[in-house]
Amino acid sequence: MYINDEYNPTVKINLENGIYTFDAESATGKTRLCKHLKKLKAYGELVDSFTYDDLLRGDTLDKVLRAENKVIMLDRYDLYKSEGHELINRCAEHSIILIDCKSPFLGSPESEDCCITMTENCLEVFL
Repeated sequence: MYINDEYNPTVKINLENGIYTFDAESATGKTRLCKHLKKLKAYGELVDSFTYDDLLRGDTLDKVLRAENKVIMLDRYDLYKSEGHELINRCAEHSIILIDCKSPFLGSPESEDCCITMTENCLEVFL
C-alpha cells in the first residue's frame, strides 16, 4: 500500500507489491496519475513512472524499474509492450507495478486487474 497526502492530489494505492493492469477505459485518471508520480519523484518520493514519450526521448525502462521505488507506473505500455518483462517481474517483489496496457499484459502470469478513481483532490487505485 502507498499513500501520499502531502501534495495535491492525494494518491492512495490500496495494493500490495506485485503487477497490476488497468482496464482499457479512457479518461479514468491513469495519465494524470503517471504525471503526478513523476512530480512526486522530483519531490524525493520513492515512486516513478514511464510513458511512451519517455521512450521517444531516449529514456529506458531500467531508469524507473528499480527495487527502491515503492510504486512504478508504466503508462501507454501497449506501445512498448515487448520491453522490460524481466525487470518488471523482478521489481514486483519489492514494488507496486501499475501498467496501463490496452491489450493483455503477457509479461507475467501473476498480474492482476486493478481500477482507478479520480476526483479533483484524490487518485485512488484498488482491486
